[in-house]
Amino acid sequence: MSKALELQVSSFYCNAAMSLCQIALNLYSQGKYAEGARICKFVSTLCARKPHPSCHLESKYCFTAATFYENGDPKKGEEYCKKARLICPRNFRVYGD
Repeated sequence: MSKALELQVSSFYCNAAMSLCQIALNLYSQGKYAEGARICKFVSTLCARKPHPSCHLESKYCFTAATFYENGDPKKGEEYCKKARLICPRNFRVYGD
């Protein structure tokens, strides 16, 4: 994909990532860690496509959080999830119920 096209579609990646992140956080809050982790791992691929330096680190944190959740360590998962959300260039906040 050309850089110009990648830049144009990156906002769609962000919007999808933010919506899916909300769903994953809701699943985590219900104790459905494996389901939320699958979504977070996909979200990390969307964040990695954004041509912004902090998005690549955010992607790594999101993937790491998902791995901790999958492995039964929700406290560490939440720690990395918060790190990912804090460096998001769109600086959004999402909360689970």
